[in-house]
Parts: sequence; C-alpha cells; structure tokens
Amino acid sequence: MMKYRDLKSIAHNFSHSFVSLMNYVDDGYVIDDLLQVARDANGERVSIQWIPDAPPPSFLPPRVLKSIFDRNTWLPLTLLTLALTSPLSGNSERIFI
Repeated sequence: MMKYRDLKSIAHNFSHSFVSLMNYVDDGYVIDDLLQVARDANGERVSIQWIPDAPPPSFLPPRVLKSIFDRNTWLPLTLLTLALTSPLSGNSERIFI
C-alpha cells in the first residue's frame, strides 16, 4: 500500500503538469484559459478537485474541461500502476487557481 505522502506527491506533480506549458489542447495552452478564469474570479478561489474525482466547475472554458476529462481518464490507471488499491481513497487533493 502506498503512503499518503506518496499520494500527495502524485497529486502535486499532476497539478503542476496540468498548469504547465505541456498541457496544450485544441491549439492553445490550458494555462492561458486558467489565467483568464482566475482574473474573472475577482480574488475568489477556483478549485479543481482530482481525488476523489468531482465534477469540474461549470464555468470553466471548453479547453480546460476537455483537459480535465482527459486527465481524469488516466489518473486512476496511474495510481493503480503505482500500487494503490483504491484511487478514490477518501483523501482530497485539489488545485487552487
């Protein structure tokens, strides 16, 4: 069984990958859309929760929603590959923008 700190490390790296320039979807960078979402939020936090999987906020642009969906399809497989018995383990990991 993997330790909680390993799960936190995976979520941390996964979130950094999500906001990096490696996340290029539909001819654009997701971070550019996230920057606009953060500006539109007027100082309020915008949260995307990875573990356990939760529906993303409906106000996110289509490019961001597509990227979240794509990543949510392979995150559980990644966790299982790393010897986690249950990817939805009750712990909560999310990214704040």
